[in-house]
Amino acid sequence: MISSVSRASATRLLLRRTCVAGAAVAAVAGQLLAAPTIADARGSGTPSGPEAGVQHAQQAQPAQRAQRATTIAENQLPFTTRFAGDFHGSITRISNSLMTCDETKAPLDPEQPPCLDARKGLGPRPINNKYEMKYINIDPGSVGPLGDAIYSASSADLGLIDGSQVKYARLYWGGTRGIDDVVLPENQIDEVYLKVPGEPEYRNIANDQPSIGYITTDVESSYQASADITDLVRQAGNGTYTVANMDSVVKPHSWGGWTIVVAYENECKPYRHVHLWDGFRVELPDSPPREFDLTGLQTPAAGPVAGKLGFVVYDGDLKWTGDTLAIKSTNGPLALFSDLNHASNDAFNSTIEELSPADQFVRTPYNRNNFGYDSNRWDISPFLRNGDTDIKVLFDTDKDGYDLGVFYAYVNLDGSTEG
Repeated sequence: MISSVSRASATRLLLRRTCVAGAAVAAVAGQLLAAPTIADARGSGTPSGPEAGVQHAQQAQPAQRAQRATTIAENQLPFTTRFAGDFHGSITRISNSLMTCDETKAPLDPEQPPCLDARKGLGPRPINNKYEMKYINIDPGSVGPLGDAIYSASSADLGLIDGSQVKYARLYWGGTRGIDDVVLPENQIDEVYLKVPGEPEYRNIANDQPSIGYITTDVESSYQASADITDLVRQAGNGTYTVANMDSVVKPHSWGGWTIVVAYENECKPYRHVHLWDGFRVELPDSPPREFDLTGLQTPAAGPVAGKLGFVVYDGDLKWTGDTLAIKSTNGPLALFSDLNHASNDAFNSTIEELSPADQFVRTPYNRNNFGYDSNRWDISPFLRNGDTDIKVLFDTDKDGYDLGVFYAYVNLDGSTEG
């Protein structure tokens, strides 16, 4: 449901004025405590790079051993079809993070690169939970529809090709709901503000799922919410979309961001099967591998098969390995995700990148390291086969826990190999 005012505006406004600051003061960092022991239930792993061997040995020392999370409450949601159709067109996304390191403060680990270098992905070991965090805010001084100040905001530009007609659009947002014993209430995380192209003011967007996906542990809590914004994107079209006032606990290892997935029709594009699945599944560190099916996929019965798979994942850390994503279509081989930006043992590395020039988009700010927010696409053409009807997704981890929130795909049905 899209509304111009909050469903619980008085409560939400009070929470935003008090709880955000209060949580930042009261919470103990789930990933880095003031004491020597590192609580690392969601962000450790094997570092990559030239110093990996030394760092891994250092991490094995008793003072550096990780504290494992105990689940207190959860609402993990199965991945189900949100939208599907066969038409000339495609499915794409725009995204950005809403959390980053605080450049005015030194890293909590003196061996980490300075914040500005970590944002660029520089240095041998920019580990996300070793920095004081802050909200990204490209719109300071602005006011939201409830009269409250804009305290977090980032943007990205949608650029569909001429003649495109939006079939479906959905906004997803998620972040660190809690750290240690501080957990934000659901009525503080179920709404965000959105400014669309051509409008000077923000509007309130409320979660329209029956329930929000979340997990609460004694170390760290996280969530994903979403809302149908098809009518807004149809009316506003191309241009800059700004998402603001997403809530997260602001401490070391906090993360959060947003993605708008857009399915669109255009006669200039191949005839395709287009599919969007969403849910909320969690892979805690050192957990057994998990798998689930993305059902309803279609590939042609004969001829070439081409397609891409996109995903939104939370809490993956740059330059810490051990997290993997693999797929197996109905008739295809098991394949590990990797591309120019991702090693096969570092599937989720805080990137928002697009390898195809035609699909690249402007986002403000642009950070190479998005501190726990991933929104990427994978060319899965080599692994699809004729007659496929589903994709089995397998995910695993060696200490680097993460949350999966969104998958979307297109498959060419007309024998075209256009990506």
